[in-house]
Amino acid sequence: MMNRFLVLFAREPARQARDKGLDSPAAAELFRGFARGWQDAARIAGARLILAAPQEDRPAWNAVFDAAETGWLSQRGSSLGAKLEDAARRAGALGGHAVLVGGDVPPSAVALLEAFQAMEDGADAAISPAPDGGFSLVALNGKDLDLLRGVRERRRTVLRDLLRALSERRRTVRLLSPAADVDGRGSLRALLARELLPATFVPLARQSLTASPGFSPRSQSAAPRAPLHGPSVLRGPPLPA
Repeated sequence: MMNRFLVLFAREPARQARDKGLDSPAAAELFRGFARGWQDAARIAGARLILAAPQEDRPAWNAVFDAAETGWLSQRGSSLGAKLEDAARRAGALGGHAVLVGGDVPPSAVALLEAFQAMEDGADAAISPAPDGGFSLVALNGKDLDLLRGVRERRRTVLRDLLRALSERRRTVRLLSPAADVDGRGSLRALLARELLPATFVPLARQSLTASPGFSPRSQSAAPRAPLHGPSVLRGPPLPA
């Protein structure tokens, strides 16, 4: 019986693109690509993908994924933290281990496999830090899921606060490689400039930024060398509502 679950916590791709200030068909397709990439990563890791999204987003997600292959959780709660905790608890009730990742994070099977391995080896938490002070991918034991309740959007102390709380409980934490998410045009530019996007997403990322003042796309000859699931593209969110 499958005991690994990947919870993709996200708005539907077009809405997510608008929320990030990237309102274009290319940006919506970029986030669809991220989601499909995480589905591939879940298959590689032997995990089942579960979408955690607002109920009104389900029709749009049904156009991305086969409902028979993908689980569904309607986001519930009055805050981002409450929604994260609720999704994590419901996924955890299925048994085994659940890893949460945001729909604005480029996919990496390496990150996912490392998180599952850490939890299965006895860690109490596996966390991939994000550059903005949050986290991009997280797995917690059931006894610590209440800590997700304190997650707030755009708070730069989210990771620090979570690590402090876990330390006070004397938990064993496995920190994974840092992973950036796409918060907007600036972070997407940075991912391109640092060659941190899997090469397959680079054309869509460039198209998503063409209307951005001051953006100078790099030449096609300088395309990133990182593969979709390579170790240099360890990903995984602050997790978007």
